[in-house]
Amino acid sequence: MCSVGDDFETETKESENFMLKRGRAQFEKCHKCRDQKPVILLRHEDAYCKKCFLMGSNHKFKALLGKSRLIRPNDRVLVSYEIGQPSCALLHFLRNGLDLDTPKKLRFEPVIIFLEDKYHLTVKERQDMIDKVIKEILTMKFKPHLVSFACSLMNEEMVISDNNLIISEKDHEIVEKIFVKQINKSNKHEALNIFRRNVLMAVAKKLQCKFIFTPELSVEIASNLLTNISLGRGSQVPDDTGFCDSRNKDIKILRPLRAFDMKELAYYNVLNRLTPVSIKQLVVNSHSSIQELMKQFITGLQRDYPATVATVVRTGDKLALDKSKVFGKCKLCQGVVLRKTEELTSEESTSFSKIVSNELPNHKISSEERYVKIKEKFDNNYGNEKVDEYCFSCSKIYDCLL
Repeated sequence: MCSVGDDFETETKESENFMLKRGRAQFEKCHKCRDQKPVILLRHEDAYCKKCFLMGSNHKFKALLGKSRLIRPNDRVLVSYEIGQPSCALLHFLRNGLDLDTPKKLRFEPVIIFLEDKYHLTVKERQDMIDKVIKEILTMKFKPHLVSFACSLMNEEMVISDNNLIISEKDHEIVEKIFVKQINKSNKHEALNIFRRNVLMAVAKKLQCKFIFTPELSVEIASNLLTNISLGRGSQVPDDTGFCDSRNKDIKILRPLRAFDMKELAYYNVLNRLTPVSIKQLVVNSHSSIQELMKQFITGLQRDYPATVATVVRTGDKLALDKSKVFGKCKLCQGVVLRKTEELTSEESTSFSKIVSNELPNHKISSEERYVKIKEKFDNNYGNEKVDEYCFSCSKIYDCLL
């Protein structure tokens, strides 16, 4: 009889005596100070004690701001507050930096804004949420500013409140009215993101702020990068995923939390005894839009392979746009519109293929005549004014807007 494997059980028991057990035996000391017992484990391999973790988190936040050298002393910075762990941690980072008595003290002036757009909640739930948001911002010793997203879209005059908002059940209807035609969820998601950014720009201008802080994390940056490429916004990747969005020459959007993930900030809030505002989340089908699908994909990578997300973010940082190919700015998103060249771009190739696929066969004319006919239709469709005024992705949204 075959005897292969008869000694497997014996070898396994002996080898267990020489294998390090993952957990207590492997992480007995903090990776930073090599002295204290770790209380935090990140990325399955980085263990930190409480002191080192909090110091490292604050240093990472201030280092990213200092590296850019964009913000000057006394500059006003609009901080976009959003419900959840990231914004709570961001306010605490800012408060710690402002309260320092060292040369590393933050010297700009934060202006906190909450853009209310939680229309899946009832009026009472929204009002309770606003009260909690005001309380949290005041606890961090900041002055709250409140803006209704729906009212900002319809009213030319920007209404900014510091104590309460007038909310209504019809707010969601107001937002839906801007879409005059049926629109798929991917384009609708993209349009609403553009409108939110434009509202924040308008608020920053009214409050005389030169910069805007948004609480986007590494997972969101990575998913936005893949989403942009999928939706034909590849030329806008540097602005939409980089540390600085500089498409507006007067007001720049900065992402000071792009080096963090949700687990880090959740630990940071717990160790600082912070309780972020929480609300009932909207249940969304992960396959309902490209944005949600990419978010699910990147979240899975972050959970199983943490280093992959950082690689995607670093890859995005290396992407740059050839400015010689820029034709102008999109009227909707303010992103670049690329100049037409003799060579077909992926956008033009897709449009040409669509026309060819939809063309009915006509065997009464020659292949040369069919080509001339299709080429003429392509030139007429692709050479319209809308293409010159809007980028490829926004040209798909434009027809559905009021």
